[in-house]
Amino acid sequence: MRGDSDFPLSDRDLTELAVWERGREDRSVRAAIVRDAAQGVSVAQSARGLAVSRPTVMAWRQRYAEAGLAGLDHRRRSGRPPRIDEADAVAATLAGPPPPLERWSARALAEHLGVSHSAIGKVWQRWGAQPGVQGGPVLLASEAPVACHRPELLAVWAGAGGAGLVVAESDRPERLSTVPAGTEERRQRYATMTAGLRQARVRAEDGPDAAPVPAELARLAEWFPGRTTHVVLWGDHAATVPLPSGAVRHVASPAMGWVATAGVVAQLELRHQPHRARGALDSLAAATRVQAGARVGEPFHWFRAGDGAAGMSSAVSGQRSFHRFTPASFNEKLVIESIRVAGTLSRVEIAERTGLTPQAVSGITRNLLTTGFLTEGDRRTVGRGKPRVPLRLRPDAACAIGLHVDPGMITQVLVDLCGNVRDRRRLVLLRPSDPRWCVARMTDMVRAAMESVGEQAGRPLGVGVAVPGPLDFDAGMLLDPPLFAGWGEVPLRAWLGRALGLPVLLENDATAATVGERWLGAAESSGDFVYLYLGTGAGSGAFLNGDVFRGSSGNAGEIGQLTAYATGRLEADGSPRPVAECAPLSAVVARAAAAGMTLPAKGTHAAVCAAAAAGDPRAVGAIRDVAQVIARGAAGVTDLYDTDLLIVGGPAVPPEVAPLYLSEISRAVNDFPTARRVRRVRVTHSTLHDAAAVGAAAGVFHSAFAPPPARTPRHDRRPVRTVGRDTSLGDQEGVL
Repeated sequence: MRGDSDFPLSDRDLTELAVWERGREDRSVRAAIVRDAAQGVSVAQSARGLAVSRPTVMAWRQRYAEAGLAGLDHRRRSGRPPRIDEADAVAATLAGPPPPLERWSARALAEHLGVSHSAIGKVWQRWGAQPGVQGGPVLLASEAPVACHRPELLAVWAGAGGAGLVVAESDRPERLSTVPAGTEERRQRYATMTAGLRQARVRAEDGPDAAPVPAELARLAEWFPGRTTHVVLWGDHAATVPLPSGAVRHVASPAMGWVATAGVVAQLELRHQPHRARGALDSLAAATRVQAGARVGEPFHWFRAGDGAAGMSSAVSGQRSFHRFTPASFNEKLVIESIRVAGTLSRVEIAERTGLTPQAVSGITRNLLTTGFLTEGDRRTVGRGKPRVPLRLRPDAACAIGLHVDPGMITQVLVDLCGNVRDRRRLVLLRPSDPRWCVARMTDMVRAAMESVGEQAGRPLGVGVAVPGPLDFDAGMLLDPPLFAGWGEVPLRAWLGRALGLPVLLENDATAATVGERWLGAAESSGDFVYLYLGTGAGSGAFLNGDVFRGSSGNAGEIGQLTAYATGRLEADGSPRPVAECAPLSAVVARAAAAGMTLPAKGTHAAVCAAAAAGDPRAVGAIRDVAQVIARGAAGVTDLYDTDLLIVGGPAVPPEVAPLYLSEISRAVNDFPTARRVRRVRVTHSTLHDAAAVGAAAGVFHSAFAPPPARTPRHDRRPVRTVGRDTSLGDQEGVL
């Protein structure tokens, strides 16, 4: 018997329920229970029709009524664990755990995924992907397993008829000095890749049933000559669809998902050849953003360019000027920077990269070994002649502390010389806080971090502090920043330096994030680039001609007024008006609320992002509206600097909504500029977590070790002084 529904579903609710259920047999019963309830079907009738118990029907109805789709997700419980996507477990293993863990244990990963640790152990055994074991290949567990030693992802596609991907072993010789992508970058890229591919497949599967492989597959041999390509297929036609000559067919097992399997290959590539992988994965992310704007049912295809590393360059190779610097000081920094970028280098390789004589390299490296900045690895034989001894930085030789001061939170990190975050702390600011009180809390956080880490990260070189502008760089003073009530003119560098007795570098938060990306993130191997930092406000930083560009006062990169002019938001006298969208955290929330979204009292921005990731058109529209305005300012910045790489990051751009921002910004910076015919701007998502704080710490290393360019801005030529004594850089008085 049917009656009135207790919670009728709108057309949008039904669409969201269908998307949530699609491709997941384990969700079909829960979705059917909700539809029955919406149609007024009694509990008893629904239980009989679906062959489940009445308590089950009542439980899922209640959970949907209380929490919507989130209430339908499985909760951790004892008993038989749920069926898992084995590829997802392997990709998560390769990406690595969040700090402070250094590698997954079976129990920790099982807890993270909500499965039993014995299931994780069996997956690791089948796939050969146990943490810390890198000698053998990872096996894609298809019906005919694919052994992946140093794989490259050549193609992925999805449509109504099925999905697939193409894998081949790298045709480049292995470089012993390659430094794998860091854990934070691997985890960030996996989250972004997963979100993009899942959305692309949902749109592609809504189309008419068509051939499950794209026609371009026939050109694989032409695009990648001399390589054996392995084609892994999903869908009803996987065993029968025609493949090009020379391609090896592999039918995916039910235990491996298409999205996660692509993630496994990407994670392996980030380990073995990160520079090539970054270009390819940025291209794939751009393709998923294009798919997001395509019509529903359009098949999704992506094919890798023939050379994924094209256009990448190393800024180090061009830094050989000795203008105004003593050779010993410059050359020592040049050696340190060369080893840092490469990971490990022999003395012969250092000489080749820097242009220094072998005798000079020998003397410099001997001094650095004596002082403990370098350590030697095992000798290796390369052709004829004397075996080479690889040199690498010692992570425990030195460390730097980074602080990010934001109106709502203070974030602190301690980073060792190799870029590993050894300690991370946060202090939420629930109300406007007195600046001296904040300095006292920052002092406590830094001291606690140094005590916690001890000698494991080495001696501290200094403290970097990232703050919203405006600031006086030379004076180390914060000048009445927006949303900091009562701060006025705050000599933050002097106060903090006096309290800690360490050198302090005060930096604009967008500039700090730029330095962090150059040293530790997505721009590690790039030359010139622009970083767009979106958080409480919107700012930008630039890395130009081998060094960070701060401007004459340290306030370069302010895009608020540029955006006002670009969008015509002007006062009667022609001066720019404040642009609400240049405060993206609050602007997104305000637009979502105006669109009718009901938001929680806390975590409003996170709630809007989660809704956008789930496909809520109100949340998606709010983010796109804000992104479109910011994109106009971004177009002006890239036009001004004439750069071909734009990195977007900050707390306003979590991975689940990054494709929305990147699609709008990419369109603006490539369609609007007058130089669009000769310059294509690559837009990518930041790989750093807490980018401003990590970047502030990286700024300390950059000031201490990066070889200065031939021309240095005024504020870089003058020493920055604090009352504290610099115990790591000599007898100077707090010079950084």
